[in-house]
Order: sequence, then C-alpha cells, then structure tokens
Amino acid sequence: MRTSVLRSGPCLRAGTESIFIDAVSIDAANQLAKLILAVKKNVEEAEPDCFTYRLSQFETKLMVFEEYKDQKAIEFHRESEAYKAFRAAAATLTAKPPHIAYYQELE
Repeated sequence: MRTSVLRSGPCLRAGTESIFIDAVSIDAANQLAKLILAVKKNVEEAEPDCFTYRLSQFETKLMVFEEYKDQKAIEFHRESEAYKAFRAAAATLTAKPPHIAYYQELE
C-alpha cells in the first residue's frame, strides 16, 4: 500500500500545476473522474483563490490542470473532504502514484 499518492511542495508560479493520473482500468478511471468532479464542484463553491480547475480524460488517463492564487490556497484545497476522498481512492485505483508537474508561465 502506498502511503502518499500526491506530493506537496512549492509551486513555481502562484500554484500552476498539472496532475497526471493512470488508472488501473476504465472503471477505475471513471470512478476517479467522479471523485475529481466532486473536488471541482467544491472548488467552484468554496475556493475563490482557485482560478482554474479542469479535468480531461482519455481512456484510463486523467489530467487535472489547476491554478491557484498562492501556496496558502493550495494548502486550503488539500484540506477539503472531497480532495481527501480522491486521495484515498487514488491509492487503490491508480497504476502508480499520480505525477504532479509544476509549471512556470512564460510571458
């Protein structure tokens, strides 16, 4: 059993990150997508410092793109019950731990 499915850490620019998830099956991907959509709903209702939260899926692969005001907003996000439910499920429904990539916007 994995003890941590998502790592935390500083972001390069105000919390711009992408999470790449490989589910063990289509059913698992669909279950994870439902959980992530619950996280998205929570974000829209209760997290004003999240500017973008998008989910994409192709077969067993999911990608979440997120933009936050600052590190404090990310920490607030990670304390939500919907996020914690996603993390717990990801431990058994993913082929490997989700990969988080932090991005720096170029101007």
